[in-house]
Amino acid sequence: MKSVRPVLTSVLFLSLLFAGVVPAVAQDAAIGLIATAKPDESKRLFLRCKACHSAEKNGAKSLGPNLWGIVGAKKASVKGFNYSPAFKKLTGEWDCESLSKFLENPRAYVRGTRMGFAGLKDPRQRAGVIAYLRLQADTPLPLPAAAAAPAAPVPQTAKVEDFDGLPPGEGREETHAICAACHSLRIVQQQGLDSERWDDLMTWMTEKQGMPALPAEERKRIVAYLAKNFGPDRGGRARTNPMMPPMPPMP
Repeated sequence: MKSVRPVLTSVLFLSLLFAGVVPAVAQDAAIGLIATAKPDESKRLFLRCKACHSAEKNGAKSLGPNLWGIVGAKKASVKGFNYSPAFKKLTGEWDCESLSKFLENPRAYVRGTRMGFAGLKDPRQRAGVIAYLRLQADTPLPLPAAAAAPAAPVPQTAKVEDFDGLPPGEGREETHAICAACHSLRIVQQQGLDSERWDDLMTWMTEKQGMPALPAEERKRIVAYLAKNFGPDRGGRARTNPMMPPMPPMP
């Protein structure tokens, strides 16, 4: 009888499932929101990725691989990028479902990854990033059936993003997205640089640390925000200090 029990259990479970008694596995809420993601919001959400990734066609690799055409591409397949051993073990393609699982918790999805990004727990944010990446391709991958259907309501959260305590002002969101991707914001707040030195630091991050070059206007907003809120008057390093090295040391 012991050998028959697992079979009977499976048959009973399937019977209940088709009868509607046993609920099916819940669909990832992010998938149903991809079709309704607003382009401007999606582009803004991708700021969180730009410190390590470019997404334009023929874009250069940096700390992470270029993401042009990533939706529908084979995993760990960007030519010329040195993936971690953990990533090289991945199989299959980056469809919307697997991207959502990865973006929710990269370290859980790829155990041993070098990627330091903590993930996006909010399904709306994951949907926005996937919607943006899907369009960064010569031929965007068709939306999955679940995304084309009306999305199930996702509970609203009362949490308001505080950008880790950064002062409000133009450029705060871009600064948070670019700097916090790789550094503690405490390090940023301790620099105390004027606008010219902050701009030098951005150049150093691009040329020496592999950060993708930012669009001119975006970089200008970040530099202006940093100089205004974390300039020499904050007690940090001043450009006129003759003991300062050419670039402030960064971790």
